[in-house]
Amino acid sequence: MRKIERLKREALEACRFRGHTMHPFINFGVTAYSQCKICGRSVAVHPYPRPNDIEIGGEAVALHCREEVCTRPLCDCVDCREC
Repeated sequence: MRKIERLKREALEACRFRGHTMHPFINFGVTAYSQCKICGRSVAVHPYPRPNDIEIGGEAVALHCREEVCTRPLCDCVDCREC
């Protein structure tokens, strides 16, 4: 298995753990990107990162899915009580 495929699988596993439902990966050169169908948070996979960079990164692997996104402009709250 190629390194990029292994990293994509690891990224999807981490995203699923956070509750995300991801779109298929889109390849841009050696980097691959995917975005959550529900909240829009993304993940990037880069098999050959620069020094001090990471192979898997993005909001989708770091934060839980916001199933209900606030529709107020500039509001990024998960549990917004004002909307």
